Amino acid sequence: MNRSELITQRLAALRAAMKQHNLDCYLVPTADPHNSEYIADHWKSREWFSGFRGSAGTLVVAAEKAALWTDSRYFLQAAEELSGTGIELMKDGLPETPDVAEWLRAQRPASSAKFTVGLDYATCSTAQFETELSGFATKDIDISAEVWKDRPALPKRPIVRHSAEWTSKNAGQKIEVVRQLQRELIEQALKITEPAAATSANVDDETVDTYFFYNDISEIAWLLNLRGEDIEFNPVFLSYLLIGERETHLFVHLEALDESVQKELASHGITLHPYESTAQLLRSLDVRKTLIGYAGSMNRQVVEHFHQLGLRSVCTSAVTPIPALRAVKDEREIAGFRRAMELDGVALVRFRRTLDEIIEKGEIAQETELSIEQRLTAFRAEHPDFRGLSFGTIAGYGAHGAIVHYEADESSNAPLAARSFLLLDSGAHYISGTTDITRTLPLGPLTDEERKVYTLVLKGHIALARARFPERTQGLVLDFAARYAMWQEGMDFGHGTGHGVGSHLCVHEGPQQIRKNTNAASTTPFVAGMTITDEPGIYVDGKFGVRLENVLLTRESRQTPFGKFLEFETLTLCPFDTTPIVMELLDETERNWLNDYHQTVRMRLLPLLTDEKDRAWLERATRPL
Repeated sequence: MNRSELITQRLAALRAAMKQHNLDCYLVPTADPHNSEYIADHWKSREWFSGFRGSAGTLVVAAEKAALWTDSRYFLQAAEELSGTGIELMKDGLPETPDVAEWLRAQRPASSAKFTVGLDYATCSTAQFETELSGFATKDIDISAEVWKDRPALPKRPIVRHSAEWTSKNAGQKIEVVRQLQRELIEQALKITEPAAATSANVDDETVDTYFFYNDISEIAWLLNLRGEDIEFNPVFLSYLLIGERETHLFVHLEALDESVQKELASHGITLHPYESTAQLLRSLDVRKTLIGYAGSMNRQVVEHFHQLGLRSVCTSAVTPIPALRAVKDEREIAGFRRAMELDGVALVRFRRTLDEIIEKGEIAQETELSIEQRLTAFRAEHPDFRGLSFGTIAGYGAHGAIVHYEADESSNAPLAARSFLLLDSGAHYISGTTDITRTLPLGPLTDEERKVYTLVLKGHIALARARFPERTQGLVLDFAARYAMWQEGMDFGHGTGHGVGSHLCVHEGPQQIRKNTNAASTTPFVAGMTITDEPGIYVDGKFGVRLENVLLTRESRQTPFGKFLEFETLTLCPFDTTPIVMELLDETERNWLNDYHQTVRMRLLPLLTDEKDRAWLERATRPL
């Protein structure tokens, strides 16, 4: 049975279950109960039903039709993977593409008195539910549990401490900071709803009787200085957290915690409960208490629990205070990033030297996209601080490089050849920090088009890395720097330019982003201590793609009569390949920046390299232009 036949069979089983439960449509988001970016295999229902392996997308199935929405990063990949399945690709964000709600309305017969959409509430965010399903009758049902017979179990892997060497505050200290921010939120709410009652005594009374519910597992891992292995690529663990003025309750798989971790949590006043008992404990709270949840990170099932409780419960539209705290790295976290970049830089130099030797020997045709991934991972894994990849490596050769989030598998695995580009986007977790880097590498002779595109992307990368700007400038403003050179040539890219990076945590971390469209992330003001990636790209469909990426640290630049100004420090340590550069397209400032960066890479990494061949390669790769 081929792939499309398998998907057709699974959709038939889904439709049979829909009929049994009197459902007209069934919606399958890409999510887990914690709104995580990456999800455990247990919740990969959208991938199982559709065959589309991208990290973002929504599948909607009706009796006769099916459609899948995904964003521009995955248009090419989705078109390929949905071919022959009967699922229509909906290119999200394009003017001609109907949204999910419009598509659902089109499926509803004019004469139908009742039209019901089924979905697993636990895997649907509050925002998605309200945007796509408002006005429809819905039913909470997990059909995957019925038809996915070999569905993976919930993960319950060991939870470990995040070393105090790489963070300045312990869990108890962080919780106290969060409690203070919770008090401020309560005070603000009282001033709005009951101005006359907002006295200090009343605020104190309200604070004692209020609990805040935290749903985001990356926030919980950061707050408690714990790391796990429940989600591939993200060192987090399944959990919920309830923080009151005097109590903290952690819901987690208890068997994942060893005795020493349990004792440490107890020392910070944290009471442990089984992960499955979350709803039960919420129902047991005193009716005089107030329970506040952050709707932006809560799934619809939790919201329903809130609505059903007899106590006062509120789903606030405010964001949790944790992302803003987490985004500003302290001195130990910054030191950890520098350490991680050195370890990664050594592995990358050794890999690049090996790849160049393969090319020089004329043996590149013996390599494939997957073999290159494996070689790079092996070099990283040699260091004892390595804790896994921070995302699935993107090794896209030639036309595959134009698929922004391409991921090779056995069916798509392309052999390499001595021509064109290999786009290599990869990252790793080390106990001290997380890395994310993209280099586009020539495997042989290049066309004039390839060289020009490479140079334009490099110019954009350098422009952003060199930016100096007032404190609290938004990423929306900074984005222009990375796109200006390519815009002059009528070129652009569809993805964001930069995202925050976690401290041995999630490689994609908010709230800050650099992108050209307006949203909460792109309008987050930049302050010193924030990390951000710098990753412009140009993608020529069917031919090649170029992306160049480093991780940057926002730091203070200088104080002037016009205010405090910030700048970026490049944390990533790996040479850019200079052979594709069209030198006449770089100005003197850009050449100087590249030479200075390469000098820094050479000075930082050379003492860490023990093999003379690696040292010689680095010397050559970082020679001044």
